[in-house]
Amino acid sequence: MKNVIISILSVFLLLGCNHTKDAPIAKVFHHNLYFSEVLNNTPFFTSKEDSLLFMEQYIDEWIMRKTLLSYAKKSLSQKEQNFNSKIELYKEQLLINEYLQKIIRDSSLYLVTNNELTNFLNKDIQDETPEYREMVKLNYIKLSVGSKHNKKVKELFFDVNNRVNALKQLEILCADTIEYYLDSEHWFYVDFIENELLFPFSEKIFFENKEQFEFIQGGYRYYVVILDKKRQLQTRNAFEDRKMAISLLQQEKKTSFYRNFQDSLVRKSLSEKNVFRFGLPNY
Repeated sequence: MKNVIISILSVFLLLGCNHTKDAPIAKVFHHNLYFSEVLNNTPFFTSKEDSLLFMEQYIDEWIMRKTLLSYAKKSLSQKEQNFNSKIELYKEQLLINEYLQKIIRDSSLYLVTNNELTNFLNKDIQDETPEYREMVKLNYIKLSVGSKHNKKVKELFFDVNNRVNALKQLEILCADTIEYYLDSEHWFYVDFIENELLFPFSEKIFFENKEQFEFIQGGYRYYVVILDKKRQLQTRNAFEDRKMAISLLQQEKKTSFYRNFQDSLVRKSLSEKNVFRFGLPNY
């Protein structure tokens, strides 16, 4: 099939866009894939071979998607196929998330003062004593124990086979309500994380070899994924300590800003008579 697709696409590429009739490239049940759609969705490549490869993959994925879609529509009832409310909620959350992302782009909103940094470190940052220090790259999410998001967040967060897409969904789901850290580039000293989240990570990571786990602390549920870990003898580095502390403090400030900004918008709308709360009816 792939050789046939390549032959068809080669002819179309040689003819260019001057064909008078848009011919179908593939068909699944009553669905037709036309060359114009493939062409419009193909980015610019410097070689014909790269273009053909992309088009071939596009067609294969289209066939798979439309085949599954056709069988899904045949197998599911009309009620099971009704996603209107879910789609509307998803669209609303996408709009909210896009708006909040636009608001928080100004990094000056999350500047960390020297006093805040010193209080967070709570130690002599000039200490140069060599020591073994445990370091991790990690992601975590913090929710209230009774949060309605717990089940969905856990399912997505611990999905090791689809991590990239899961993280995208988590950012949409969590952005405006949940404290989280989803960066994968920064190393953190384990003692920093233990002091921040009040949980003995070292035991879980280095003795039990846990790569993902959850725990409850102070009325919150934490989900943790360990991306990488190391233990090495080194001099305590004041600059690295400060950099890690700043990263965590900025994340805290961002989360706080989210919440305060949302609350201020509601208060503003209430004062301007754009929001009304009438209370529950008697029943």
